[in-house]
Amino acid sequence: MYGECVDQGRSCLFYVHGLDGMGRMSLAGEFFHQHHSDFDAYVEVAARQPNGRLTPAGEMLGQALRGLGVPDTELPVGLDDRAFAFQARSAGRRFMMVVRDVADVEQVTLLVPHSAPGAVVAVTGRAMLRGLLMHDFVDVPLGRLPREDAKTLLTASIGADDVPTPVVDELAAICDDVPLLIRILGAQLRHRAPSAIERHLRQLRASDAALLELEHAQRVGKFLEVTESLVREQQTALRRLALIPGPDFEVNAAAVALDLSADDAEQMLEALADKHLVIWDNSRDRYSLYRMVRTHARRMADKDDGPEMIKEIVGKITAWTLREAIPRDVGLADRWRVGREFELFAAANLRPVPRAAATAWFDVEWKSLVACVQAAHEQGLHDIASQLCVAAFKYLHLHGHFDDWIDCHNLGVRSTEISGDMAGRMQLTSQRGAAHLALGNTKVAKQDFEASWQAATEIDHRLGLQSAWEWRGKTAAAEGDLDYAFHCFDESDAVIERSEQEIPPKQRTRMRALLILHRARAWVKLKDWNRAVNAVSSIMEYFAASGETDNHAKCLLVLGDGALGSDDPAKAAGYYGQAAALFARDQAPRAQADALHKSGLAQRAAGDSGGASEAFRLAKELFVRLGDRRADVVDGLLRGQVNDR
Repeated sequence: MYGECVDQGRSCLFYVHGLDGMGRMSLAGEFFHQHHSDFDAYVEVAARQPNGRLTPAGEMLGQALRGLGVPDTELPVGLDDRAFAFQARSAGRRFMMVVRDVADVEQVTLLVPHSAPGAVVAVTGRAMLRGLLMHDFVDVPLGRLPREDAKTLLTASIGADDVPTPVVDELAAICDDVPLLIRILGAQLRHRAPSAIERHLRQLRASDAALLELEHAQRVGKFLEVTESLVREQQTALRRLALIPGPDFEVNAAAVALDLSADDAEQMLEALADKHLVIWDNSRDRYSLYRMVRTHARRMADKDDGPEMIKEIVGKITAWTLREAIPRDVGLADRWRVGREFELFAAANLRPVPRAAATAWFDVEWKSLVACVQAAHEQGLHDIASQLCVAAFKYLHLHGHFDDWIDCHNLGVRSTEISGDMAGRMQLTSQRGAAHLALGNTKVAKQDFEASWQAATEIDHRLGLQSAWEWRGKTAAAEGDLDYAFHCFDESDAVIERSEQEIPPKQRTRMRALLILHRARAWVKLKDWNRAVNAVSSIMEYFAASGETDNHAKCLLVLGDGALGSDDPAKAAGYYGQAAALFARDQAPRAQADALHKSGLAQRAAGDSGGASEAFRLAKELFVRLGDRRADVVDGLLRGQVNDR
């Protein structure tokens, strides 16, 4: 941009804006040092006085003239005379002028040189001043640093290169990649022992407000000073937006929090974004707040709104989120669910969102959904908290978000205990047990499934009883107790048989199909290949037609195991490859990697070294991305393939 201005013989005008601590003056200074040989003068003009008041236009022109070499004794007195003198003095000069902390367009217009080709005027300010764009200023917004730059700055501020990379990454994230916060934290951690850095990290994990309590954190007040200049409606809106759970949000969530139409909410978001208090991600059309802004705004909500108003707003947001999640959750699987909102959805006979669109929504919203569980629980909105867990379960299960799955279900189970919701406790302990089972923690899983069974028995909930027996059977199979596993599956079947009135026909069909799949997987463990293959062959069409991609893929894995056990590795590789493709379509990377691993082993057994290498390579990439230790196992197989060539 600067080079174009020079080539075209015109002044170069920049407007650098962002919150205090974002590096506005640092960027201007860096530009000058890179190009200082191009200029015959460097001029600074302060648009604010030390007391915070705006500098009068005449004084700003006086500062500019002094910087261009005019002594005080020769400064004109009147505003018009100073403006004329500035244009005369700047004509033909190549200088760089930085106008600091501008709050109004009118503060700048008299300082734009008319006849100074190659001169640079860099204006800095806290908020977006759109009027400057009409005067040919180039917009230079400052926000978060790129994560790698933030980590580099933090490492330099700490003064140590041996801090573990994951720790540096997490600390940079806690600082929101904001230069000021990084420098404050870096100063506190400089030359500290690793144990001290870990202690600070634990404190910062526990509360965003911990940053405000660090030494020198009073400098953060400058970062937040802009909130004091907001009009009343904007201050209220900021407090409401800070109560939206999760890392970011869409405009409709903001409309619910602000009790506005979507158009009016978007207009308010734009006004706050111009002041850099709300961040708009144009690639995702999502909004977020800086951590410190959110923490400050929540403190203001505690002070100005009080607990009842906060509970009301959080209730609106979390209830709306639940209603948005339900048709997407139903689109992922046609399973039974407990909870009033699910009952209302079923009674209204509404159509679920198609599976692909439902997955895409959860991909964006799942972190906010999990955060809503905590927000609802903390506000005593226990019915909402438990139902949010029900709505989140299938997606968290499919995508293996185990930590968040267990954490939110711990809160959800606690909510059901506080509210005395036995049906909710029955479903949530079962869902939490599924997470522990997936992680191989069968002892804890059994405790949850036992609790689910007891709750179902107490309220005579046939769907819950059937499910509890099914999960107990899956746990027994995982522990290798196949006799008891088959017993549990039989008990589950028996519940279906004697519950014709209580369990709807569609659910009975699905339950029986799942039990056939579980038995088939148990028969694979017993190496009863024909029985396993015949079983899944009878239910493949059902899962394909119902759109349950994950269970369809699991059937293909059984077929692959059967083919491999029957000494047909090439056929097995085909089944495993089809399963991997289905898991990929379902965006279930862990299951996809497992299937690719199996496919690679089968192709290697079939003598297809090229196919095996490609399958191992893809599996390794997925395991690495997931942080799964099996990446090392697959890497060893991949290296073996290369060495065998």
